[in-house]
Amino acid sequence: MQLNAVNDVVNSYEKTQKAQLVTLGQGPKPYREILAFLKNEIEMSTKMTDFYYEFLCFKADGVYQLNQAVEQLIGVSKTKGEDQPSGGVGNIQTIDIRLADGQRIKVPYGTIALPDMGKGASIDIAYDYAKTMLVVKGSCEFKFASLIDDIMDEVKRRLNTTSIYKNQAIELDTKYQPEILDLSNIDKEFMVLPETTEYELKGLYARLQQADECRKKGIPLKTGVLFEGPYGTGKTLLAFKIAQIATHNNWAFVYLKDPKLLAKTLRLCKTLDNNGNGVIVFLEDVDQVVTGERDAAMQDILNTLDGGDTKQMNVIALFTTNHIERIDPTFLRGKRIGSIISMGHFDAATVRLFLEHTFADGYSLETEGLDAVCEEFAKAKIVPAFMAEITERVKSNMIYEKDNTVKLTYLQASLKSYLRQMELSRTKEKTMNVPEEFVNKLREVLGAPQLAANVEETLTKAKEIRARV
Repeated sequence: MQLNAVNDVVNSYEKTQKAQLVTLGQGPKPYREILAFLKNEIEMSTKMTDFYYEFLCFKADGVYQLNQAVEQLIGVSKTKGEDQPSGGVGNIQTIDIRLADGQRIKVPYGTIALPDMGKGASIDIAYDYAKTMLVVKGSCEFKFASLIDDIMDEVKRRLNTTSIYKNQAIELDTKYQPEILDLSNIDKEFMVLPETTEYELKGLYARLQQADECRKKGIPLKTGVLFEGPYGTGKTLLAFKIAQIATHNNWAFVYLKDPKLLAKTLRLCKTLDNNGNGVIVFLEDVDQVVTGERDAAMQDILNTLDGGDTKQMNVIALFTTNHIERIDPTFLRGKRIGSIISMGHFDAATVRLFLEHTFADGYSLETEGLDAVCEEFAKAKIVPAFMAEITERVKSNMIYEKDNTVKLTYLQASLKSYLRQMELSRTKEKTMNVPEEFVNKLREVLGAPQLAANVEETLTKAKEIRARV
């Protein structure tokens, strides 16, 4: 700690108190009262006082910003490999923090002694995972209390303006501790969408890329978007492409793997929201938490989306589901979900675009009759993920043939093979489902009420399992 910086605060405190003393000396107060005032001031200025602060934030961000505020307002000398306030004698720990530029630094954590602020003065830094709060407490001489207030005000300001996760894409675990996502390869992932889907996405793109214009037109940045469609339609890939757009346009992006984290994460993202245009919170398979009976967890999510803690936030809640029919209809209400974007199979136009891109470099794609083949693919209702599998089969076969000409017969053969595989898988699924007629006959044969009840219970459980798959 730099003693001069601390003395500056003392001098400011002394200046105020000196002015008060001068006023007393020039007034009608008896000398004994002035002496009493001085005695009280001496006692109060050296008396220890406790402080306690809480900050809603991510742990690493809070600890880093506290360290930066202390360094800015008091001054901290650092030694190589360890970040410690000079002269500190407390039980100092450090935590490793990764910044957005990839730099890793060690930041003080735990109990930090403040010997220049009084005997036994210290700052205690801890994190409450249940409340997702950085807890800062400690004690110092009374005359330094205003300095502590200034430090904590600076922490709050920095969390809201210079978060280490500003304009970053992060992933949260069950302890709400972020990991910065690497989106550098997202551009390499080719994606083509039907014209109707592209149109439905324009409202989301406008909020991300033209936030100021949306504000001028009175369009709220806060909204909810649901990508719905079967497996393999590219919902997750699209979400991460949106993450890249967001981080390039002064938005943060938060990816949740556990649906149960949704409500608390929306509230926790207030600081990220203040750091830029807003924050996108992305959750896959939202039907896992907004289906069935409305329990306390679901109600918390609905309330959070409605407003309350997020009312003044520019938060875009982005969801995906493979089973929109399972979602509680109240979740789909307009104020919660601003748009539902359906993602399905390729139409003929997008099939052609996909093939032309896939076979662009080093291949020669036959064009005569290509439109008809594209119609075949569209009629078969092939989704993007399986389209990629089909073209990979063609490529691997061409390597064996040592031929770079993409013949339409190759595409048709691979499509036929894929459809046959899908039909076999569906046939297998059908044979695994026990027909209810058979179960009814089994009840009649068994006869005994208890055995019949057991069969009934087994059938009910089987239906529940199938419904979740």
